[in-house]
Amino acid sequence: MPIIPNFPLQLLAEHRAWHHARMSVDPANPPPGFGADFLEFHRQFIRRALDWYRRQGLDERLVQPWVVPPEPIRAAPCYDRTAEARIIRMPWSFATADELGLFIESLHNCIHQQSALLYGEPDLNDLDVAPRSTVFYQIHGMIDNWYRAWEAVHGIRNDPVRINAAGGGTRRDSKTVRGGRKGPASRVRRPGAAPGRLRWARGLRLSVRGASLRTARSDCRRPLHRCRPSLRSADETNRGARRTARRRRG
Repeated sequence: MPIIPNFPLQLLAEHRAWHHARMSVDPANPPPGFGADFLEFHRQFIRRALDWYRRQGLDERLVQPWVVPPEPIRAAPCYDRTAEARIIRMPWSFATADELGLFIESLHNCIHQQSALLYGEPDLNDLDVAPRSTVFYQIHGMIDNWYRAWEAVHGIRNDPVRINAAGGGTRRDSKTVRGGRKGPASRVRRPGAAPGRLRWARGLRLSVRGASLRTARSDCRRPLHRCRPSLRSADETNRGARRTARRRRG
């Protein structure tokens, strides 16, 4: 994957200073807000960096976010697939953005290390210069979309600009509103809804605790890195089977 030419030194310095300041913090005892800061800093950083990137007329396909990391990274010993499944399938299980950010950050470190090996780009494992690699934006665009899925599930109003997995850069989305209102981009469970009801967020079908889930990869008609996993509950699968049986009898 290419190194971005003439990447702004000011942006590199900002990213370096932010990470170096965090090195003085004990990761076993982080202060309140440490995880949320990880999510918010990178959201704002990649937005500004990608705005610059687009103005240069560079290929946006090279910075489109992953849905999940490539399989060689997911197969690495440091990568926790169970953690990934919780982030994608159960964002409601994180009570706060701080909890989500702390949880993601440990997985994020493995992704950077393995990406550097997979693509032969040592920059990805160097905090001082990682943002000048296009893979950096595939990683952090994915993480930001995970964060937005969490916001949608919790009914948190967010900025209408979202990282666009289909074509890199950003696009406008409807805002979610606290209290369960929803726009076309997200659907959240209404307050007081039965615990067995399905909840939606950013195109991911999510089931609550107690329902079995499966990944319907046959639903994808595009390369894996451009597909969002579709998750179905056992009840929905059974209803589909009953409808098929009735049609055959008729």
